Amino acid sequence: MLSSVENLLTVGSSGYFVDPNFIVSNGLTCQTIAPLFVVLIDSTVNACVTHAVSFPIDFACGYSCVPEFFMTKLEGTYLVVLGHN
Repeated sequence: MLSSVENLLTVGSSGYFVDPNFIVSNGLTCQTIAPLFVVLIDSTVNACVTHAVSFPIDFACGYSCVPEFFMTKLEGTYLVVLGHN
């Protein structure tokens, strides 16, 4: 069972992202993917993503899903970013 985590839900992101520390602390296994560049709102590129991982999310309202998260170092206190894709 994955640990509960405070996450950032944002409509400014078009994908789901996860910090490597969350992956390690929960014993998750990543898959190698074709390189994807992370393009910020100002059109700058700040990262190249080469790994992804899927894990289940259960929301308090009863909805569950298993999205694919792109692994990248996240700034700040959040280990998971749920975007609107």
